[in-house]
Amino acid sequence: MKVDGNLVRMEVKFKNSSDATHASPEDLHLIDGGNHQSALATDAPNCNTWQRHEFNNGATFGPTAICFHVADTTPPFTLRWTPDLGFICCEIKLTIDTT
Repeated sequence: MKVDGNLVRMEVKFKNSSDATHASPEDLHLIDGGNHQSALATDAPNCNTWQRHEFNNGATFGPTAICFHVADTTPPFTLRWTPDLGFICCEIKLTIDTT
């Protein structure tokens, strides 16, 4: 992870250990030190997006470089992934520190 001004850059890689899931850019958000939530930024160089990707049974997707514009650059940051799974919904939060 790298903080460049108000832009946070990182690489993500998904691995599935269940029968089926997906990775979609709409499902990822970054929560900054001020508790502001940001969606993926695609307006800076090397900040990627992708179409929804279905994968299953141990398959992987990525790595892919993603970026977020943040209001507060004070770590830690929380990467929030909320994939919709039909009637079942989940939320995964990963705390990320820059040190």
